[in-house]
Amino acid sequence: MIPETMSRQERFEAAVALEMPDRVPVMPLMTAFAVHCQGLTQGEAWRDPDKSFKAMLDTFNDLGGFDKLYKPNLYWPMIGGKLCSAPARNLIPGRDLPEDALNQIDEKELFTREDYDRLAALGWNAFWDEHYEKMSGRSIERLISTQNRLLDRYIKEVEACHSQGIFPLFGASVDSSIMAFSMCRTLTQFTMDLYEVPDKVKAAMDASCDDLIQNALDVISLTKIPLVFIVLERGSGFYYRLDIFEQFEWPYLKRYVDAFVSEGLTPWFHFDTDWVLNLPYLRQLPRGKCVCDLDSMTDIFKAKEILDGHMCISGDVPASLLTLGAPEKVRDYCQRLIDEVGKGGGFFLTTGCECPVDAKFENVKTMIDVAKTYKGKS
Repeated sequence: MIPETMSRQERFEAAVALEMPDRVPVMPLMTAFAVHCQGLTQGEAWRDPDKSFKAMLDTFNDLGGFDKLYKPNLYWPMIGGKLCSAPARNLIPGRDLPEDALNQIDEKELFTREDYDRLAALGWNAFWDEHYEKMSGRSIERLISTQNRLLDRYIKEVEACHSQGIFPLFGASVDSSIMAFSMCRTLTQFTMDLYEVPDKVKAAMDASCDDLIQNALDVISLTKIPLVFIVLERGSGFYYRLDIFEQFEWPYLKRYVDAFVSEGLTPWFHFDTDWVLNLPYLRQLPRGKCVCDLDSMTDIFKAKEILDGHMCISGDVPASLLTLGAPEKVRDYCQRLIDEVGKGGGFFLTTGCECPVDAKFENVKTMIDVAKTYKGKS
């Protein structure tokens, strides 16, 4: 074991600030995996948040502990709060899906192309105050009540975690501009909007950005965790040309970062899909203030070349390796990550997006143990 001279939180903060911690911090992004490890069905965990919370903590301890707990429970939206993301319907195991299925997003059109003008006139929050009941058949008051209940529970779980020296990752989660609008319109319809009515989309985004920022800040004022988890996927070069990214994602992402960093918060960019084409833009953001979190579709070694000395990189042990690989293969890949991506500091060893539900326990344990025992090449 590497002698530890830092607390878990100090180690994480050092990595974000591009410093060399006593060892590389480590975290599997686990939700459904923990439920499975404790012998519960996904339906049981969704019906009983107490069981789900206990499953997270028990799995954390069974794995020997690590530096951050991704989420203490299975909520969608991530942790509650007022509309930090598109109000998409979540399909729940045991209710809408088979008992041990994974939860899914029911992606449908939540507003029409004609509603862009109304969004531009009202902004994100006022638009949903007016539109939500028409769209869902339920009152906005009911939604807010549910969100507040989730948020209250999250705060209590964070307090319980802190009392045991466990640190949940984020204080709020917010969709990026393209993610929020794409989830509201569906990927196909939104892509058509970008090319057929770009001015309407841009005006609606301009009017919505500050509300999304403020909603996240309001949640963090209650959770007291100074990190914003920014959900990014559909603005990447995997989906769109760079001129689309430059118009409809990048300006708002910079506004997010300016607002959050000015409040002393860490923006955590959760980059699903392949973002290699977009990564050079991140060098325009403040040095040592953000985290680039990769899901194994982006070449993490190329990301190191681009962002070295400028931004902390998080990733990227692939789901396929954790599920199908042998512990020796996991160990070799994690050591390579520490040697190459962790060289000089600014690296957080994590799973490539969420830990798969059927990952081998010994593989996840190996990933964590490598961070605790392998210092890296001198």
